[in-house]
Amino acid sequence: MPPTYTYGTCEIQNEGKQLFPEAIDRKIFEPIRKKIYCFPKRYIFSVLCFSACCLAVSFNMNLSIAIVSMIKKESNHANNTVIIPTNSSEDSVIRVKEPSLRLSWSSETVGLALGAVYYGQLVSFIPGGRMAELYGGKNMLVGCTMLASLATLLSPFAALWNAYVFVFGRILVGIGTGPIIPIVFHMLARWIPQQERSFHASFIISGYGIGSFLAVIISGALCGTNFLGGWPAVYYIGAISGVIWSFVCVYLMSEAPEFHPNINESELLYIRQNLGAHNTEKITNIPWKSMALSIPFWCLAIGFFGQFWLLGFFSTVHSLYMGTVLNLPVAKNGLLSCLPHLLRAFATVMASYPVDILLKRNLVSVGFVRKGATVINTAVSCGAFIGITYVGRSVTSTTVLFMLAGVLGEFVTFGVCMGCIDIAPNLSGTVSGLLNIVGVFPFFIIPSMVGWLTNYENSIEKWQSVFYVTVIIVCVCTGVFVLFGDLRPQPWGILENNETNSSNISEMKSGIMESDRLLLPVKKDRRLNS
Repeated sequence: MPPTYTYGTCEIQNEGKQLFPEAIDRKIFEPIRKKIYCFPKRYIFSVLCFSACCLAVSFNMNLSIAIVSMIKKESNHANNTVIIPTNSSEDSVIRVKEPSLRLSWSSETVGLALGAVYYGQLVSFIPGGRMAELYGGKNMLVGCTMLASLATLLSPFAALWNAYVFVFGRILVGIGTGPIIPIVFHMLARWIPQQERSFHASFIISGYGIGSFLAVIISGALCGTNFLGGWPAVYYIGAISGVIWSFVCVYLMSEAPEFHPNINESELLYIRQNLGAHNTEKITNIPWKSMALSIPFWCLAIGFFGQFWLLGFFSTVHSLYMGTVLNLPVAKNGLLSCLPHLLRAFATVMASYPVDILLKRNLVSVGFVRKGATVINTAVSCGAFIGITYVGRSVTSTTVLFMLAGVLGEFVTFGVCMGCIDIAPNLSGTVSGLLNIVGVFPFFIIPSMVGWLTNYENSIEKWQSVFYVTVIIVCVCTGVFVLFGDLRPQPWGILENNETNSSNISEMKSGIMESDRLLLPVKKDRRLNS
């Protein structure tokens, strides 16, 4: 006779075992049976994570837009005034005094401030993902956003006080924004059914593209006004938005579906039955040796590096090419440089929905989707880069080809990015943190490579070398991932000694997964041997 459950106690009556050990005394089923909520809670979760990504990228980018208004421009006139010609017969000029909130920073200090956020991210990727696994993704998501918000709020005061205090604040911003993706992917494994993850992950990560576009538009507009002093408003508005988001997240988000007090019972059952190999038990000891010797992990990391090389190109030197080689005005360059970020966000969200339909109907495998998305993005992007080497200084042709190269960039979301959930369902936060460290290296390497190959000259011939090197690196990395990568759950990424999980994995590999097995009770205090 199958076990029966007592709602409100989370116990199996005929065995006396707990169904969800983490939900003791929460009585999560009792309110569920009393009320029906039409809007699925997993969509609320995705919207909150999407807005968290928007905020994170805006915190990262706000300095790059505001720095133009923050630093004093060179002036040959006394009292730092700007002379404007007029047609007046009495006065030949009007002296307009520059804003008083200008900083006398050297170019070296400016460069240090611009790069500080990335150093903060480097040291926070792995700890942030791991702490999400141990102490809860919701707590870490709120804590990291609050840290970045408060550091951003104090940035104007720090900048006016001391440049190095400001740099320290930017490092704190990086520490707060760096773990967002590892935390989100850790929570995706608990909240989103396997056949819906492509759409939800793409929607969430599109927050970086949308956030980049909005950050440029809004920050530029605020810097051009006297509202709250001009450039300080960029930091104040962003920080207040982050604090408001944190309070909303505390109220609306739960660590996992079984903890949500208002979730529909059918939605909870649907989520629990379709999470794949993941369960709620924690891996207390990270199997570093097994991970280091894992070929699937290294193949995924190599594929990750190649795909993020493409993203790094658009984030670091795309606008440099448009401004130096094509000689575009600053305003037009800024707008055209933002378009690939915006277009790829919309394109990926639209493409992810049919991908989930194919997965739901078992027409394709998860590995086929991950590798297929990587191959498509590589082929389109590299083809467009090769095309750019043939069109010369044609602004229209180059702009179209750059848009084509960037429009599928977010295919990385349901390509290599979600591989951390596939190969390590119970260590997705840690693995995502490691992969993000691999993915951030192109952001440092590409500017140095461009400087070495081109000497920052507007020579098309020298820039052709940049495009050819990019094509070779991306194609080689994609080839390694496609030929040797394995997206099936790895023993070190699940509970290796758990017999129930072992049988689940075997069934997943053969295409069979019984929903009842995901509802079996799990034992506590089980450790994974490294």
